[in-house]
Amino acid sequence: MNQKKVEELAFRAVGDAAGAFTVALGYIGDRLGLFKAMAGAGPMRSPNLAARTQLNERYVREWLRAMVAAEYIEYDAVTDMYRMSEEQAFVLANEDSPMFVGGVFHFAPPSICNIEKIAEAFKKGGGISYSEIGDEIAPAIERIFRPGYLNFLTKEWLAAVPGLVARLEKGASIADIGCGRGQSTVLMGKAFPKSKVLGIDYHKPSIETARKLAADQGVGNVEFLQAAAHEIPAGKKFDLICSFDCIHDMVDPKATLRAIRGALAEDGVYIWSEPNASANAHENRNPVGKMFHSISPLHCMTVSLAHNGAGLGTVIGEQGARALAREAGFTHFEKLPIQNPFNQFFALRK
Repeated sequence: MNQKKVEELAFRAVGDAAGAFTVALGYIGDRLGLFKAMAGAGPMRSPNLAARTQLNERYVREWLRAMVAAEYIEYDAVTDMYRMSEEQAFVLANEDSPMFVGGVFHFAPPSICNIEKIAEAFKKGGGISYSEIGDEIAPAIERIFRPGYLNFLTKEWLAAVPGLVARLEKGASIADIGCGRGQSTVLMGKAFPKSKVLGIDYHKPSIETARKLAADQGVGNVEFLQAAAHEIPAGKKFDLICSFDCIHDMVDPKATLRAIRGALAEDGVYIWSEPNASANAHENRNPVGKMFHSISPLHCMTVSLAHNGAGLGTVIGEQGARALAREAGFTHFEKLPIQNPFNQFFALRK
């Protein structure tokens, strides 16, 4: 037995446990406004932060110490003051930042709270449906993906298909499959006011939130349909169909892809994103790959298996996407040249 390998694995496990506890405290810091209270506020001591947030000073002090150990905030031992740097605020407190991680903090602990139900699924099969997985999950997912939509959706992702943005600016028909709480749908509606955008999602609370989002932002060229992903309105053809990071969650992803193909205009394009990882787990030995694979049984796979679905799991890779596209009848599949650490993007045509 290799003692060095034993020690490396043991310390890796301790590090992973430390990360889990840190994320739990990150969840608290995000939920209670501690990160936002420190952003741009300059150096402060724990009583100052407790007063700003109206929280118990002893807990705030211990939270600060944990965040220093995690290197999430700075500490000056001479002045006994804590400070959030510009870079730390950009990642931990700025909801519009492309590197904002508050959504990840928001998502992880509620997902882990389902561990007893997931353990039962290990024994008996089945899973937890999206409607029963927890009230915090949908808003957490919205917060995870909103920064990408806000910063990259129209300027980089759609722009990677030659001529597409110009077509949408002139006026086109767009469908956003698995739109969730409507962030991507509304952003496309705002960016392309001459186009019509339809968001489709089967989760009723998310669709209700999406409709409110569009109304609050005064975006009148979008509408939302509560329906399964494959229930795209018959007889209507779309110039652009999008699905962002959701096909692998579907109960019947092949039926969804066939429905998307059938709903595309003859010269239309389907833009599809999936997690940026290989279909082979041994090629994903990195922090992002580890996160995706660990999320899978806790969320992406279980919401599909809850309905006796395909249960593809979070990571299908380009290889899996190509196979699904071929089975659905698509004849053109292109991986778009978009550099993104978390997602890969494909353009499909009939």
